[in-house]
Amino acid sequence: CQPIAIDNQQPLFRSRQPIMAPTMNITFDPSLDEVDLFTTPRGSFDDRCDQNHHREHRHQPHHTRIIDSDHPALLGSLTPPIDCPPTKILNFSPGPTNLPPAVESAIQSRCFPAMEEKRLGSMALSHRSPEFECILKRTLAVTRQVMEIPPEYEILFTQGGGHGQFAAIPMNLCPTGSESATYVVNGTWSNRAVEEAKKYCRPHVISAMEEDGRCTSFPSLERIQSEIDPNSAFLYVCSNETVNGLELHRLLPRLACGVPLVVDASSDFTSKPIAWRESNIG
Repeated sequence: CQPIAIDNQQPLFRSRQPIMAPTMNITFDPSLDEVDLFTTPRGSFDDRCDQNHHREHRHQPHHTRIIDSDHPALLGSLTPPIDCPPTKILNFSPGPTNLPPAVESAIQSRCFPAMEEKRLGSMALSHRSPEFECILKRTLAVTRQVMEIPPEYEILFTQGGGHGQFAAIPMNLCPTGSESATYVVNGTWSNRAVEEAKKYCRPHVISAMEEDGRCTSFPSLERIQSEIDPNSAFLYVCSNETVNGLELHRLLPRLACGVPLVVDASSDFTSKPIAWRESNIG
């Protein structure tokens, strides 16, 4: 196949299996030396521009060309061609976009010093791009390896922090709001978890809090075994109560009633091995 040429007969790129790009408008300005690529849904120009602006531009030449089905732009790739200066990159992807040039330059020099590694940092990458997909796959693999997570467990990256998970756990595991869940309260954070859980389920509390509000111990395994609600959707524990200075160096073993264990390990995860199956986590 011959090289595709624009109006001034300068070759752009080769095409092996030509198709019309479904959502790509490639606009060429013969007065410029560079080729500008705009990724916009078809029809959005009329929807977003006012009538005057539309009338002003509708008679200007607009050249659309056929491009490869495996062209990096159609795959969402943001890695520039080897001969493209980083200053010429325009990112129109949904979500993250270009950072200030000074920031991108600092990231480039610190993280990718080799000249052949002209890459954008993850903060500027679309979460749908193949570059970020590689980052995510590697992160999942390393996390599973470091934390020795069995294959039957899924890894989810969620937002909201500790307080967000106080709500997310009962909202997901107690869908009707009438389910019971057992909470072991041994400090500030587990007590806050109970207060949030009251909005979404019926928490059954096993507390080690003293009358003056202090907490200096964790309920014994025998007490938990005897006081847990066997119909609970889950058993909640906080493995490291940072305010009260209490940490579980070993998680609870699998309980006879079979209730799954949910652990708030916000401040100590990856600090020690986790017995996933033996503790019946999740």
